[in-house]
Amino acid sequence: MASRSAIPTNRNFSGTKPRNSNQRNHNPIQIFIFTLLFLAIGLLCSAIYLSRQLDLKNLALSSNNVQNDGRLGAAAIDTNSAVTTDRKRGMNGDNHKKVQSNAAADTQKIPNNQLLVPHLISTTTTDFSNVKEYPNDRLYCMVPFIWNPQIYTAIMSTWGQRCDTIHFLTDAMVGGQLNGDHISFDDKFSSSSSTADDSSSTGTKPYWEYPPNTFPSNVKFINMTRSWENCDPTTDRQGRIQKKVCRHIWEKMWRSWVYVDEHHKTDAEWFCKVDYDTFFFPDNLKYYVRDVKQWDPLTEHHYFGHVIQHRSRRDRPMVVGASACWSRKTLGEIAQVYRTMPKGSVKGERGKCEDRAHATEEVTTSQCLREHLNIEPEAARDDQLREYITIDKYPLVLTWNRTEQGEWWYWKGKPEGAGQMENTIARRPIGIHKYKKPEEILTLWEEFYGPSGNDALERVERQKHGVGAKKFLLEVRKAMGIDP
Repeated sequence: MASRSAIPTNRNFSGTKPRNSNQRNHNPIQIFIFTLLFLAIGLLCSAIYLSRQLDLKNLALSSNNVQNDGRLGAAAIDTNSAVTTDRKRGMNGDNHKKVQSNAAADTQKIPNNQLLVPHLISTTTTDFSNVKEYPNDRLYCMVPFIWNPQIYTAIMSTWGQRCDTIHFLTDAMVGGQLNGDHISFDDKFSSSSSTADDSSSTGTKPYWEYPPNTFPSNVKFINMTRSWENCDPTTDRQGRIQKKVCRHIWEKMWRSWVYVDEHHKTDAEWFCKVDYDTFFFPDNLKYYVRDVKQWDPLTEHHYFGHVIQHRSRRDRPMVVGASACWSRKTLGEIAQVYRTMPKGSVKGERGKCEDRAHATEEVTTSQCLREHLNIEPEAARDDQLREYITIDKYPLVLTWNRTEQGEWWYWKGKPEGAGQMENTIARRPIGIHKYKKPEEILTLWEEFYGPSGNDALERVERQKHGVGAKKFLLEVRKAMGIDP
């Protein structure tokens, strides 16, 4: 039998809870508190929504006004409109004025598929008054691209401002978050349970389906027959499905150069393809073609960069993809070759100047120039045989020792006496390669162009290979006129 203490003393068989005076007193108070809480949450949500709507409106407006922003230095991002620039100043016009204490920390974390134009990131400014001007050697920078707002912002906030004109030649299909050779989405491919059968949903759409002013005016979309997002997915080491990027870089390159020839050939005398992960030095490029080489871009053929000889048939030399440049005369004539070459081959690499699937851009470019124009690639080296363009991060390249390492592929075809170790890279570099993250691009700007003794510059010495890298940095800054 249950004890008396276990038996309810107040039984209620009516189906309702018993009411007492305490409940009658507390219920109105509880209702009042919950009402205030819900009202506060509602007001907070409304404020967040209105704030985001205002931010999006400002971002859209910034795409119309960015070409007139003094922070862009010399770069004209819309060649169809008059652009007023201050070539003697970098961003914001002040000499080494620190705008943000940590520029890399300001990199915007833009969610996948949020594609409105990002504001430029505030970095330290640089006084370019000691940098020589080359009014007859204007530079057109062309960046082959898959739309990525973070990378775009980092480039336009740093070296992109020093090009006379810079365009991002971009695939027509837009969407996802680019990470190296893979693309991630907010849908099925972001899930560890994805399967290859899910590949029909990629989260991309053509650029023309986005609202007006979604993209900056210097992003030029290239319609291609082969899209970057139609590759079969792969799996990573954890077995998760990843969407692989099909770059089809050769088709993008020849179509891009035809576009540039038809629309922007008279905007510059020199034209450089710059990979998005190459930190470029436009002023040093002008120094090289004028003060070192004294080339004529209008009457002479030139195709130059970092020359290698291990990837093409019969080890013929070619310019590696980090950055490849040519004169206006070369641009005009090779564009005509591209217009008339055979199209649509699916047979892969076979040593011909033609449009084909899975072609290697560097090999085919050199093949077309050699076959149709009798132009050979020219190695960009200084009088000490140091390279102006690197194929890897500069601290690592400064450790490459030909004597100890032997003739691996990097050294193949390079002349005897070519610079090695601390003399591998010229002190007025044109491009340094393999910097794929926005924060790396911003840090490099601080290292090469920030004020003397800035935090990024001082951190270099504490990193791997840092002693040699710091010495190199200081010599480059002095050679460029950044430091006295």
